[in-house]
Amino acid sequence: MSLYLSTPVVATREKLVRALRQEGLSVEEEAEVMQVSVDSERLDEMAGRIAEQLSRVELGDTRALLMPSETTASIADLIHMETLDSVLARIDARVVHDVLENNRLVTYVHPIVCADDTTEVYAYECLSRGTADDGSIINPGFLFDTARKADLLFYLDREARVTSIRSGARLAKKSKLFINFNPSTIYTPEYCLNTTMRELDNAGLSADDVVFEVVESDRIADVDHLLGILDFYRERGFKVALDDLGAGFNSLTTLSQLRPDYMKLDIDLVRDVDRDPFKEAIVRSLLTLAKDLGIHAIAEGIEREGEYLWVKNAGAAYLQGYYFSKPVPAESVAAGD
Repeated sequence: MSLYLSTPVVATREKLVRALRQEGLSVEEEAEVMQVSVDSERLDEMAGRIAEQLSRVELGDTRALLMPSETTASIADLIHMETLDSVLARIDARVVHDVLENNRLVTYVHPIVCADDTTEVYAYECLSRGTADDGSIINPGFLFDTARKADLLFYLDREARVTSIRSGARLAKKSKLFINFNPSTIYTPEYCLNTTMRELDNAGLSADDVVFEVVESDRIADVDHLLGILDFYRERGFKVALDDLGAGFNSLTTLSQLRPDYMKLDIDLVRDVDRDPFKEAIVRSLLTLAKDLGIHAIAEGIEREGEYLWVKNAGAAYLQGYYFSKPVPAESVAAGD
């Protein structure tokens, strides 16, 4: 394959050339456009190397074109160069395609425990992970970020919901299931969520068994659209949760508009809350607000005993974090029933 690159500044060009040649790749520099030759088997390696070297701004400002090695780019081809970020995402997207086409999406679960008795699991949050050819776990952040950039997030998010339902159905006999969804992937609830509703029916799960959790709530751009999705769930008896409260500048506004049944306090607020007077004041106020509004508050990201005791005494109803358990494969928990 041949990758044609046009960088915004000389410094970016020099960084790229140095890094690629260190990897033993052939780099030809001509005028404003340079050409990198790479075997198809090394595309992923090259993409990762470039992503490590350049900032997000540089990736967005550098123009790129990927073509077969036997084809020489013409002026007409170069006119259609796109952002390097987009080209790298398309290379990385092969991983997403592989996960989806070969059913390599697995579900891990992270327990949400009761504050008054942490041995009692109130719910399990379903978390999706991809697996590689060798069985290793693909970083979920990389998987979902790549899917977003490559316009595959709709398919990955839908498959994640389906896999979560199938994998977690047995756990719902004793505890609720929190199933994540990204509102940007749902265009029309009546159409896009048909598969989700059908899987719930097939698994024998009722509205009492499931809570739908809005992920990336700090990125919500169209609140009216999200309200339509939540109304779809609520009309069918499901409860909804808002994640990462306190992470975005619009969180309190979003809270007043969405009026969730559950709200999760952002991990950065909970971390070291027992040692930070500013965080103490903020978290205490949020917990009081949740109580006044009749919202179940979940403090997530608890990793130490001090954090656990503080949020418990401050009034959090439910707790989640590595202090109690790390996420584990859903099948291993179900097998222990």
